[in-house]
Amino acid sequence: MRKILPLLSVILLLSATSLFGDISGLGYGVSLKEAKVDALADMSQAIKSEVRTLYKTESTNEYSKSELNSQVSSNLPILGAEFETISDSKLKEVQVRLLTKKSANLYKKKLELLNREMQTTLEEIRNAHSKNFQLTSYETLYALTKEYERYRSVAILLAPQIKYTPKITQVQVESEIVKLSTDIDTLDLATSVLGTAFKERSIFIYPPHIVNSKTIAEFGSALLTQLKGKLDVASSLYNAKYILVGEYIVLKKSMILNMQLLDIETKEIVKSKTVVINAKAYEGIGTKPQAVDFTTLLTQGVALSSSLKVTLSTNRGSENLLFEKGEEVELFVKLNKMGYYYVVGYTQTQDTKMSYLLELSEGSGSSRFVKFVNADDASKWMSLGAFTVEAPFGIESLQVIASNKKIKKLPQVEYDEESGYYIISKKIKKALKHTRGLRPKRTGKLESSEDVMSFTTMK
Repeated sequence: MRKILPLLSVILLLSATSLFGDISGLGYGVSLKEAKVDALADMSQAIKSEVRTLYKTESTNEYSKSELNSQVSSNLPILGAEFETISDSKLKEVQVRLLTKKSANLYKKKLELLNREMQTTLEEIRNAHSKNFQLTSYETLYALTKEYERYRSVAILLAPQIKYTPKITQVQVESEIVKLSTDIDTLDLATSVLGTAFKERSIFIYPPHIVNSKTIAEFGSALLTQLKGKLDVASSLYNAKYILVGEYIVLKKSMILNMQLLDIETKEIVKSKTVVINAKAYEGIGTKPQAVDFTTLLTQGVALSSSLKVTLSTNRGSENLLFEKGEEVELFVKLNKMGYYYVVGYTQTQDTKMSYLLELSEGSGSSRFVKFVNADDASKWMSLGAFTVEAPFGIESLQVIASNKKIKKLPQVEYDEESGYYIISKKIKKALKHTRGLRPKRTGKLESSEDVMSFTTMK
């Protein structure tokens, strides 16, 4: 019997006071369920933003800022949410709140429970005589370590005094899984295994991405295509009961793929499955997304405000986005209070790299690029319009920049007759310096905020 890895040593010191106080979200929809889901998504986005702020301001965390930023997602588990129906008219309006004192205790208990489950799983591995049982137990342990990190991402905001010293890592567990696994040598077999694991109905599937990136590679697209034929798929995000998300790590001769089935409302893990796929199964299929360096640069430099919040999304959400030729994509933006915004687009294909100002309305001068959000429309999603995915295909990133004061200065652009874009630069990193250089100084009166969203288009 191989030596079993020691258990995580975890000390939880949860204070009753968060750095940011109670957290809330506002949602709208034609039904109360839709408004509730929208409110939870709004609150998750707020948590994501606050955690990013915390990571930027705290220099004593045991992880690097880039490592922490990569872990933060909008698909965060929500415990102790309290809902209030504000309007039950034709357009439903729902507010959700996460009370710091109540929720901090819930997250503390959840982390302690996960810790005990990991201990139990390790003891079962020690006593196991079956290779298959060991493999199943290590897969369970792998899922538990990932689940622990998801809850910790919220808990560290509610109670930043958490001390976390891991003595077992996901990488170590991955190593044991590889040793015990029988390689899966085709994508069809991989998706069949996942189809057997996830029998639930009405699942909205997101393509898996490589660890530490939210951009989809060719492999994610290929797996998604086959997986759709093996699961009971929801027609849209709002009709789903569950969402299926996943990530993978590429090794020398194989990859480890972990898929998690999440409850659509609470984002708690319902079920998890890990498979090891032989490199033969994805030979000739790209596993790394294009332009990772720029996407990371764009995300890490996001300007955040403790008061003004701006959010970008699509009709499929804001993360793990893949759109194929002919599909229609609708873009949305939301400000939590009255303000102004403009949008910069970045296109990266095999042949083209450029940045441009997104034309938001008809008019002349800066008025065609800048939109105003009045008090009545604050916290509501506003459509930027729909477009059809066509060639060339690659990585598209959108950067929205908002201010509570009228935006008078924009990046200089030149209209390109052939493409129809108002181009800032064909050197996208240079354009990023222009847009971030416009960020105003923060005072008690002037506020600015920013959000970034990237998605992949494929034939």
